[in-house]
Amino acid sequence: MTRLMLMLVLFVSTGAAIAAPVQARLYHNPGCICCEQYADYLNAKGYDVDVLDTDDMAALNEKHGVKPALSSCHTTLIGDYVVVGHVPEPVVAKLLREEPDIRGIALPGMPSGSPGMPGKKSESFVIKTLNGDVYTTY
Repeated sequence: MTRLMLMLVLFVSTGAAIAAPVQARLYHNPGCICCEQYADYLNAKGYDVDVLDTDDMAALNEKHGVKPALSSCHTTLIGDYVVVGHVPEPVVAKLLREEPDIRGIALPGMPSGSPGMPGKKSESFVIKTLNGDVYTTY
């Protein structure tokens, strides 16, 4: 049912279709600025992000099948997927569009130049599935 809700389209009186914003819940440690910047980044890309504080990211990640080696400063639930870390939005859009049979994806750590993080991107980001396999590079 969740994927169906993501795909709902609103019709305006002119008959033009407007896609409803994709709902997301971003969990992070209270006060983490880069997490809030990542939420702002997704909001600017058309997502509707709720930012929720948690004092136990490890327990949240364990609940959603995120191994410690794949963790980051925040975990986002989008549709039926778990998105860990500062994953670029085009990769999130690809995940939602292609609907692969995986639990989620992760960009481990907090790489410089990734969305919400300062600094310059110095190499391709390797986004992994929650099983540790490479999902894509960006």
